[in-house]
Amino acid sequence: MKFINRCVITLKPKPAFIDWVKSLDVELPETWDFEGGAYLFDEHESEESLVDGVSEEARAILENEFSVWTEDEDRWPKSRDFDTLKQLFILHIAVAGFDLGKEPLLRADVADLV
Repeated sequence: MKFINRCVITLKPKPAFIDWVKSLDVELPETWDFEGGAYLFDEHESEESLVDGVSEEARAILENEFSVWTEDEDRWPKSRDFDTLKQLFILHIAVAGFDLGKEPLLRADVADLV
C-alpha cells in the first residue's frame, strides 16, 4: 500500500441527477451503486480550504459528470456551481488517499484518452 499526497472526493448520484439522466433516453445502469466519479485534489491545510478548492472546481466536475451521459451540452443542466454539485451528488471527502493497485499509475489528460 502506498500513500498518495491527494485528498479524494467521491460523488454518489442523488435522485435529482438520476432523474436528469433518465430524461436523456440513454441506457441506464442496473444499479446506481457504481456510478459517480472520484476526484483527486492537492492536500490542503484545512477542511475549509479543501471545500473552497472543490467549490472552485465544481463546474469542471459537473461538466465531466454530464459528459459521461451525453456530449450534447445543450441538454446539460445550465447551473454548474458548487450548490448544483451538492444538489445532484452526495460528496464524500477523504483527506488522505492510498493506492492499493499493483500497476503503475497512469496520468494523462482526459482528452488524450478519448
